[in-house]
Amino acid sequence: MNFSMTRRRFLTRSSQAVVGTGLTGALLAACGGSGGGNSSSSSGPVTITYGWWSNGPTKDNAMLAWVKEFEKTHPNIKVKAEILPWANYWSKLQTTVAGGNAYDIVGMAGGQAAPYYSQGALYDLSTMPGYQDVTKGLQANAVKLGSWDGKQYSLPVGIYVPLIGYNKTMLKAAGVPFPDPVKPMEFDDFKKMAAKLVKQSGGKYTQYAINISDLDPLWTAFVQLEGGQVYDTPVNPKKMTLNTPEGIKGLTHWQSIYTEHLSPPFAEQGNGPWGSGDIDSLLTDKVAFARVGAFDFAQIQEQKLEDKIGAMPIFGVNGKQVTLGNANSFGIYKGSKYVEQAWEFIKWVTSTDPDKTFAKISDVPSNTEAFNQMDSYITPQQYVPTLTSAIKGWGPIVMTPNQQFGTDLGNILTDLANGKLTPAQAAKQMEDKGNADLAASS
Repeated sequence: MNFSMTRRRFLTRSSQAVVGTGLTGALLAACGGSGGGNSSSSSGPVTITYGWWSNGPTKDNAMLAWVKEFEKTHPNIKVKAEILPWANYWSKLQTTVAGGNAYDIVGMAGGQAAPYYSQGALYDLSTMPGYQDVTKGLQANAVKLGSWDGKQYSLPVGIYVPLIGYNKTMLKAAGVPFPDPVKPMEFDDFKKMAAKLVKQSGGKYTQYAINISDLDPLWTAFVQLEGGQVYDTPVNPKKMTLNTPEGIKGLTHWQSIYTEHLSPPFAEQGNGPWGSGDIDSLLTDKVAFARVGAFDFAQIQEQKLEDKIGAMPIFGVNGKQVTLGNANSFGIYKGSKYVEQAWEFIKWVTSTDPDKTFAKISDVPSNTEAFNQMDSYITPQQYVPTLTSAIKGWGPIVMTPNQQFGTDLGNILTDLANGKLTPAQAAKQMEDKGNADLAASS
């Protein structure tokens, strides 16, 4: 989905790292006291509530129309949908979960889901009838991202797969050939090419090669590309293992984007003349490369930008490929009175045809059959091979409910980008503070 910078940039800004964990004991009381797990036995129409975050009027209207399609096939279930701005949605969800009156159907973004999973705010879908039949049609690696402590709290409807988009006009002007749309470019080769796209005038930079704002946690990908491991597991980690030669080399790659002035300064890359790091950066004509994804395709087609915007997989190192993303999913609030009806909705959205429709609005489909047929319905079709290639190296962004963990890592990364720390110093500090934070929440 075409989310703002705050959606995607995870563990690079202290204020954006993790949803606050203010889901207190009131949550547990609410879960037990508002009929969690009970479904209405009424034969008349039932109205269930639905929450999601806004992606602009065009996509929001498309999503509302998608929900109406469910009502056509389930006449006894009405869906009252509410789509709020990103920050407002998570603020309201936190408040209503704690207060015992959250949406029946809860939209979950991978990077924000951990606090709700860890507090048991959602219903265990693995206990629902037909669960095995539903999940066997979904991509297993995405299903795992909704599992926490042995319970399945959500099921994926879309998979976030970031790509690197580029401004064809800028590359042509610099005499730079277009990258291969399928084979990941070696990072060293990218830097040589990127140096030709940086411009200065009067001692100030007027053009940059790339804005990596929405591509983070690119630093994690670099560590993995060098053969290192950042966490014992990305889902609910208990230990960081970053302070290794591979980890230091990965952080060196990430820092070099700033020290070699290929990207806007760290403090400027999410605002100002360089855009926020998504397709908006490419349209400034001041940034040659930035993140794009399936969530941008509708805009590209609507504005007829196919001849201006190209796409490639995220860079590789020594032929290795890593693409870090997460899953967008739906769960059922544990205090819902209409669990059965909410389950009917989740079964519907994860089936083939509805998931195809969602993919046209949003992310790569989690339904395996819908994924395998992307070249027949995703437009512009020129980007489908890049998506298919990128997902081969797909893995999850870290998921943790620990707010301090994200804050500490974000502060260290800020100092690393600004040259206040060496990669070796940053690796040690990140591992020491990260492990202390994770141990405190265990």
